[in-house]
Amino acid sequence: MDDLLNNLIGRWSLTGKTGDTALYQEVNAKWVLRELFLEMRFSPLRVGEGGNPDYEALYLIGYDKKTGEYVLHLFDTFGVTSKPIPGIGVRKDNSVRFRLDYSVGPWFNSFTWDPARRFWKNIITYEQERWKRGNLRGERTLAYPVNLPTKNPVNSAVCASGP
Repeated sequence: MDDLLNNLIGRWSLTGKTGDTALYQEVNAKWVLRELFLEMRFSPLRVGEGGNPDYEALYLIGYDKKTGEYVLHLFDTFGVTSKPIPGIGVRKDNSVRFRLDYSVGPWFNSFTWDPARRFWKNIITYEQERWKRGNLRGERTLAYPVNLPTKNPVNSAVCASGP
């Protein structure tokens, strides 16, 4: 179990926008495989204004004690590949920035924890040569409490993006 990743455990509400598309998702995070990996499941919660993509994702995040690196395995509804690309990250204070070297260009997925406010910031950026505007930036803010119709403890997430 990792002391930083342990702060992601729980049920989260993710809302906001990616580009022009509104997002309303639920994120459930728990330790799996003898607490070697943190599993994060992202599922659509409801249809948002402008539509909600039928997008689901599964993150498996672990820590390699031999190299001192974090590893992110990302699986989602964009499809199956025979050559999955892991994200590799190093912890700096309360942050981990993963780099995923896709053939279209690198993606970066950063998680930063603010223990005083019990608040996460998750920033996703990528670089692709075919886009003239440069990087598209997605930002998710994870904080709690939030009120969802559930009996379980809930955390909240807000997602927004822009150039």
